[in-house]
Amino acid sequence: MPATRPTTIQQRQKIMQLAQTGHSHATIAQDVGVSVWTARKWVRRTRAGDLMALVSHLGRPVTGTLAASSPLVRYVALRLKRQHPTWGAAYIVQKMQAHPGLHTQPLPHPVSVWRYWRLFGDRLFTTRQASEPKPPKAGVVHGVWQLDFKESVEVPGVGSTTFTQARDSVGCATVLHQVHPAPTAEQHIVKLTTDQVQADCRLAFTQWGLPDAIQTDHASIFTDDDPTPFPTRLTLWWIGLGIEPLRIPRHTPQRNGRVERSHRTLNERTLIDQQFRDAAHLQAQVDADWSELNTVCPSRAGDCEGRPPVTAHPELTVPRRLYCPEQEAALFDLRAVDAYLAQFTWVRTASAQGQLALGSHHYGLGRAWAGQKVAVQFDAPQRTFVFTVLPSRLTAGAETWPAITRPALGLSAPDLCGTIQAVPDPPRQLSFPRWLFDPFAENSPA
Repeated sequence: MPATRPTTIQQRQKIMQLAQTGHSHATIAQDVGVSVWTARKWVRRTRAGDLMALVSHLGRPVTGTLAASSPLVRYVALRLKRQHPTWGAAYIVQKMQAHPGLHTQPLPHPVSVWRYWRLFGDRLFTTRQASEPKPPKAGVVHGVWQLDFKESVEVPGVGSTTFTQARDSVGCATVLHQVHPAPTAEQHIVKLTTDQVQADCRLAFTQWGLPDAIQTDHASIFTDDDPTPFPTRLTLWWIGLGIEPLRIPRHTPQRNGRVERSHRTLNERTLIDQQFRDAAHLQAQVDADWSELNTVCPSRAGDCEGRPPVTAHPELTVPRRLYCPEQEAALFDLRAVDAYLAQFTWVRTASAQGQLALGSHHYGLGRAWAGQKVAVQFDAPQRTFVFTVLPSRLTAGAETWPAITRPALGLSAPDLCGTIQAVPDPPRQLSFPRWLFDPFAENSPA
């Protein structure tokens, strides 16, 4: 008689054993208590003697990435990735070959392993930054300077030192090379302040004139990590001087390849196997080496064609816009800063005390605003910030809340320029006569 319930594993195993001893389907059905058709089905499935064939798989077949692989293969691939986040799929598959439990298992293709990892999303992979547009290519000398820091280098005789360097994208001359040693011998990490970078830039501007743009990475002195970042004081200072701040896409140092190559040249030419008396000795040697590289030594960079940068690009010695520290207050255009700020909207969440931060300043909105997501805009004519609760976070009755205005802090010309000090010993190579800036100065041809 046919069975009225599913066969058990023990019945299926007995069917396989009887079939292996030569019993017929009818005899097996009689002995086990199942129908002839059921006996025939399990005889056929277990003909190869595989015990795994005795297990029924209910529902649809398993599909998806690595579905055909054993659970152990999937487990090892995931565990190795969690233990070594920087390892790639191909390398992990190679490591899986040495796993003692996988010697008899077919290993998946690295692409399949990578697709399996992607199923775990942010739990396995960090969120990537949104793609950013590439900065435009510089077309003229002093059109774009690439600026970067070589940070916390141990220099014999000086200690931990950070170097500020900038290089012209077209002319391939290094226009800025300043040394910043640690204040104390115990300090090993040297991070520059805005005042220090401004002083470095003023020295380069005095020697070469003002560039059209300065291109940097995303270091905190240039931009913050907020999804709607507020411009730093250094960025706004450049804006006021008519210099466009450019940012290379994240994780693409090759976009600043000129100045990155300058770091390597500095290390190979000036630092390796050298001993210095103090920071002044180091600065003098750096200045001498870069002056020689810019004006005497042949260069393979760009279209220099084996000539020194200043020889290949004589326009390097002609500033696009003149600069001297004494005239910075007159050059600085606060209206350009206001127009730059007016084009942005920043989004911040008010704290439990109803405060939020823009740049390095805090603005109090009142406890009623606590926890609210706030949109901030700059009112250029009034030079105030306007704070508005975003509609998506309005609570009951909040539609009637008026916008709040607060005076903008830290955005006056003295605040952004800081202390302007004259360059005590301006570089001689490209120093410009005083009368170019002041027609009434002594020795003016007028």
